[in-house]
Amino acid sequence: MIAKYFLPTMYIKNYQDLDLDKLKKRGVRIFIVDVDNTLISHEVSQLDNSGLAFMENIKNHGMIPVIVSNNVKQRVEQLARQADCAYYSFALKPLKLKYKRILREYKCNQDEVCVIGDQLITDVLGGNRMKFITILQEPITNIDNTSGKVTRFIETKIFNYLEKTNKWRKHNYYDNL
Repeated sequence: MIAKYFLPTMYIKNYQDLDLDKLKKRGVRIFIVDVDNTLISHEVSQLDNSGLAFMENIKNHGMIPVIVSNNVKQRVEQLARQADCAYYSFALKPLKLKYKRILREYKCNQDEVCVIGDQLITDVLGGNRMKFITILQEPITNIDNTSGKVTRFIETKIFNYLEKTNKWRKHNYYDNL
C-alpha cells in the first residue's frame, strides 16, 4: 500500500539524465518542475545555464514547463521569469489543490502530466496522488532549509521501509515508464 504512494515512475540521478523524447512520446504535455534541490540549491537565487537549458529543452520537445514549489512567491516568480514559464508558489505539496488547478487551466488529463522533484513527501507523493508520471531525482545538495530537514527525516523512514520490503534501493536508478 505505501509503495503505491511513494514509488516514483522513474528514479534518476539528475534531470539531465531524462529522455524527454520518451516522455513526449508517452503523451506528456505539462512538465511540472520543482526547483529547490532539483534544479538549484535553495541557497542560490538564479537558475544556472544547465537549469535554463533544461527548461528550454522541455519547450523544444513541445511540452510546457511549469514550476511548482512550496517556496514563497518572490523566489519562485523570479526563477519562473528567468525560465520564461508559468509558476505556482506556496503550492502546499503534496496537497492536490495546485495540481488540480493546473489540470483545469491547461485543459489536460492526468496522464498528460509529469512531475520531477527531489522529495518523496512532496513531489512524488503529490504526483502519485494525482496519478501523474513521477520522477524522483537525487537532491543536488545535502543542504536543506528547515522544512526540508523535516521532510528528509520522514523520507528516510519511508526509504528504509521500501528497502526492507525490497521495493526500492537507493542509487538503483530505474525507468518504469
